[in-house]
Amino acid sequence: MAPLSPRVVGMTFRADAPFERAAGQYVLLSLDDGATHAFSMASPYSALAPAEFEIAVARGTTAANVLELGLGSVVAVSGPNGSLVWKADMPSLLVATGTGISPLRAIALEQLARPSGPPLTLLFGCRDASEELWGAELSRLAERHPRFGFVVTHSQPPEGNMARVGRVQAHLPEALRELGGPARAYLCGHTPMVNDCTTLLLDLGILPEHIHGESY
Repeated sequence: MAPLSPRVVGMTFRADAPFERAAGQYVLLSLDDGATHAFSMASPYSALAPAEFEIAVARGTTAANVLELGLGSVVAVSGPNGSLVWKADMPSLLVATGTGISPLRAIALEQLARPSGPPLTLLFGCRDASEELWGAELSRLAERHPRFGFVVTHSQPPEGNMARVGRVQAHLPEALRELGGPARAYLCGHTPMVNDCTTLLLDLGILPEHIHGESY
């Protein structure tokens, strides 16, 4: 386990065998108490660690009991599931709030590991700087890869905050313009955000078949 923010913890699981999946998919974890929880995997499949995958768990949610697992605990895993995966090589806007950044981080890592590809922008909304999940890592990737942009906006910033302020919806048109040309959009977060962004993207001319969303 590793803290990603005051409210979110990162956890790594190791399967009994190589766990192949597409970046952006999710798994179902079944605990001994009978509870089953869905988690998007925050890491892409890697030949260097083919049995491992990462998730992000928020405290204070119905899935928080996963945080009670100790090192070496065994859980049943089913999957992978989900269709929020890379579709085609064209400029793409990834939009997330909260732990919804998990599958989009996996997609970004997968794509940036390739020697070339289309431009990507990850637009992430969170409360304040303390809630920027994987923020330092993603900022470093943006510095190293000219085709990758990482844009963060804070919904409840402290006084004097110098970052972008507001919900992701307010910054979506600008992020889309900077990508230029036709684009795909990958959305993950709370249902109202995904619905609002879908409507806005359609109004901005993005084709329905180029909008891929997953909500919780």
